Amino acid sequence: MSHSGLLRRYLVFFAGVLCSALGISLITLAGMGTSAVSSLAYVLTYVFPGVSLGTFTFLVNCVMLGGQILVLRRKFQLIQLLQIPATFVFSFCIDLWMSLLPGLVPQSYAGHWVVLLLGCTSLGFGVALEVIPNVLILPCEGFVRVCSQEFGWDFGKTKTGYDLTMVAAATLLSLLALVVLLDLGAIYGLREGTVVCALTVGFISRFFCKRLAFLVKKPEQPQLSHVDVPAA
Repeated sequence: MSHSGLLRRYLVFFAGVLCSALGISLITLAGMGTSAVSSLAYVLTYVFPGVSLGTFTFLVNCVMLGGQILVLRRKFQLIQLLQIPATFVFSFCIDLWMSLLPGLVPQSYAGHWVVLLLGCTSLGFGVALEVIPNVLILPCEGFVRVCSQEFGWDFGKTKTGYDLTMVAAATLLSLLALVVLLDLGAIYGLREGTVVCALTVGFISRFFCKRLAFLVKKPEQPQLSHVDVPAA
């Protein structure tokens, strides 16, 4: 692969990181729960107040990197450890977007739905941009891709299943830690928006994966037709 082709792949990947971070921030700021993939990290911010969503996102992603290693074992490539600095950038961008965007979120319930749907679209688009280059990938999506490739599962459907699993884990943690242990009497961070994200982001990412593959394909050289050159 040429240097320009590799550079293009990494640019696409980091564009996906920015879009994914923006999507998660929009979904969270909509106030209707957070994205499915961030639901566990978001609930943890209620268990440990003062720790940012980006920080817990980084920790959860590190756990998912460990999951990739367990599935792949000897097939795990050491270069994939670069997912750690990529995750740091991703987590930093989440906290950055969360600090920049609150003033732009409408106050009406209908406006919250608009922000939520924009966030779902941005997140699904970002996930597709991360997957298509096939260089690095954030650990959560990387775990989905590894399971998809190793077990022959469809990526979009695997992503949806993973998101629903994360929602279930976040719900369980919320019930145990927030309701039982802390006696707050409610489930925090999980609402109708979380369910919408879990059911839609996987399909959105699959939609874009099929249509954006051209971003990393080498353009075909046009074939020159034979032209008769008149004799001088």
